[in-house]
Amino acid sequence: MRRILSAGFAIGVLAAVSACGATDSSSQPDSAGTSGAPTSTTIKALPAKAGSVTVGSAAFPEAELLAHLYAGAMKANGVKADVHANIGERTAYMAALKDGSIGAVPEYSGALLNYLSPGNTARSSEDVYAELQQTARNQNLAVVHYAPAQDADTITVTRKTADKYHLTTIGDLKPVANRLRLGAPAPMRTESYGVPALKKVYGVVFKQFVSLSPSGTVIQTALRNGTVDAANIFSTDPAISRFNLVSLKDPQHIFAAQNIVPVFKQDVLTQPMADACDAVSAKLDTDTLRTLVAEVVDGGDPSTVASNWLKQNDLAKTLN
Repeated sequence: MRRILSAGFAIGVLAAVSACGATDSSSQPDSAGTSGAPTSTTIKALPAKAGSVTVGSAAFPEAELLAHLYAGAMKANGVKADVHANIGERTAYMAALKDGSIGAVPEYSGALLNYLSPGNTARSSEDVYAELQQTARNQNLAVVHYAPAQDADTITVTRKTADKYHLTTIGDLKPVANRLRLGAPAPMRTESYGVPALKKVYGVVFKQFVSLSPSGTVIQTALRNGTVDAANIFSTDPAISRFNLVSLKDPQHIFAAQNIVPVFKQDVLTQPMADACDAVSAKLDTDTLRTLVAEVVDGGDPSTVASNWLKQNDLAKTLN
């Protein structure tokens, strides 16, 4: 998985989602993996100078793409920005961020919050971001606005299955799950954010759990060829668009929000950096990110894919 969750996070999930009861629909994404970004910054009195920053990334294509998107926009806005891609897992690039080897890195809000504050039970985009701002500040870090785009866990089915059983939310599976097989990485069978949460929060009990490798296209292939009927797939997986799959909405937030959010070393962040990153995030939704990831997965250079998108969205120039 791209976002490793700690045991402390898993333990707190059921308590958090059970306490939520009926979630206010205003905080629920319009589609799996999307939610609106905040409307105003809470970062005050940033330096007006452009400054310089090295943007790091984790070691997978989407992370490198995001680093080039944000670095490219900052460079166009007068910042001296470059990219140090493929640093490694979160422990490696967060250590680099804290020691100053890099100055920023695109992150996933829920996973970053859990890394900085293990056991935190915030679930929605808004709640996760509010907690993350304070937590980051206390550790000499700063987060700018998050994007509507999320790379979050989903329960996904084929269009045929969705139409047959009239499925739009995870809860809609309750009366039919005893006929269906769920495919997912092995930890989802026992971790409280997985099968136990499906049962406790939604009353969904699948006929069978099929343990599948999270590597490559194993899970989405099993879904498409009928080995399983529902699958745990990340919301930016290109297969969702390519094969017309349906990610079911999660109104009770058993899966925490994972909005894309740039995190900076506090003393590196300047106003031109924040402005440029905010401009990118404002235009980056889940469908768009999924399309860009598909270009990279299909052989596109992350830097080129990012540059083309910035030009198409008028972000490859100085902001007024």
